[in-house]
Amino acid sequence: MDYDKKLRLLIVMYLYLRFFWRRGLKRMRDNTSKTSGHQFTLELLQGTNNQCIELLRMSRDSYVRLCTHFRVKSWLKDSKHISVEEKMAMFLMMIGHNQRYVIIKRRFQHSKQTIHKYFYEVLDKMMVFAKDIIVPTSFNPNPNIPGHNRRLQRIFRGAVGALDGTLVHAIVPLEKQHLYRGRGKGDCYQNVLAICDFNMIFTFVVAGWEGTAHDSRILSEALTDRDAPFPFPPPDKYYLCDAAYTHTRGFMAPYRNVRYWLGDFHRRRALTNKEKFNHSHAKLRNVVERAFGLLKARFPILKRIAPFPLVTQRNIVIACFALHNYIIKEGLSDEYFSQYNQVDISLQSNNVQDDDDEEEDDVDEVQPHGSARDREYMVHLRDQIADQLMRVE
Repeated sequence: MDYDKKLRLLIVMYLYLRFFWRRGLKRMRDNTSKTSGHQFTLELLQGTNNQCIELLRMSRDSYVRLCTHFRVKSWLKDSKHISVEEKMAMFLMMIGHNQRYVIIKRRFQHSKQTIHKYFYEVLDKMMVFAKDIIVPTSFNPNPNIPGHNRRLQRIFRGAVGALDGTLVHAIVPLEKQHLYRGRGKGDCYQNVLAICDFNMIFTFVVAGWEGTAHDSRILSEALTDRDAPFPFPPPDKYYLCDAAYTHTRGFMAPYRNVRYWLGDFHRRRALTNKEKFNHSHAKLRNVVERAFGLLKARFPILKRIAPFPLVTQRNIVIACFALHNYIIKEGLSDEYFSQYNQVDISLQSNNVQDDDDEEEDDVDEVQPHGSARDREYMVHLRDQIADQLMRVE
C-alpha cells in the first residue's frame, strides 16, 4: 500500500472515530433521581398550597393561573419533553431561592444546557408580560387608600400613588464596581425607581441604574425617556415622594429638616403643622416601602443575586416586579402579602444609605425639574394641607 492510500485510510479512520463512533456510544446518565422533572411538577400541582409557597414563592392558585396566562397568550408552549408548568417552575425556583443551574439540574433531572435554555426563554417572555402588567394607574378617580388612613385621602385629595427608589444587589465586573458600590458598603447595587398605587401595585419601574446614581437624577432621566414614557399625573394630581426628590408640580415631598420617618413619632407626637404634615405624608408614602419589602421578601434573589450578565440582572428585577403585580391583581393574597399589608408597619428606606441627611444634601447637586411656578404651586399646596391637618387634629 503506497503512502497516499495509507494517508487516506488514516483520514477515514479519524473521521469515523471523531464523528460516528463516539456518537454511537450510549451517553452516561448524569441525573439519577427516580423523580423526574415532570413528576416533581405534578407534585407541585397536586400537592399542598404551602409547598408551592415555599418552593415557588407564590400560592398554587397563583402558579396555575400564571402558567395558564402564558399558555393562552402563546408566550410559552409545551416542548417535546418539558411542559409550560415545568418551565415556569424551574424559573420561579431560580429567582425565588437564588439557585444555580446545577441545583435546578438535579431537582428537575435535565442538563444545565436545558435549564439555561428555558430559563432565558421564560425570562424573555417575562419582559413581554411586564409591559402588560406594569401599567400606569387610573388618575381619575383616585385609587382607594385602605385601612384607617382613608381619612387622609380627603386631605391629600390629589395623591395618586407613591414614588421611591430602592437598591437591589448586583454582581458587577471589576472595572465598573465603583459605579455600583453602595455608599459605605462593600457590595454593589443597581438602583431601581418605581411608582406604586395605594394597593401596592407598581405602575412604573425603571431598573438597571448604577447604585451610586442619585434618585432625583434617575427620575429626571425617566421624565425625558421617550422609550419608556413616564406616567406624569394631571395638573391637580401628584405622587408622594421623599425629600430626595424635587418638590414640584406632580411630586409632593415632605418638609426638609423636619421629623419625617414613622419611627421618629413613636415617642413624641407631631406638634407643629409641618410635623403633622410630614407624619401624615409618611403614613401614606409608606405604601411604597411596604411594597418594596413585600417584593424582596418574596424574591430573595433581589437581596443576593447570582452572577448573571448585567442585562439579565436588570431583566430579573423587572420580572419580579411583574410577578408581584400579577399576584396582587389576581387577588391571590398569601402570607407574604398579609405580612406587609399592615398600613402602620414601620419600614424606613429600603436603600442602604446610612445617612439620610447626607442623601438629602446631595439633591441640590441634581438639576431640579419643573419650572419655578410649578415649585411655587406645590409649596403653596403643601402649606394648605399642613394648615388643614393642624385644624382637624
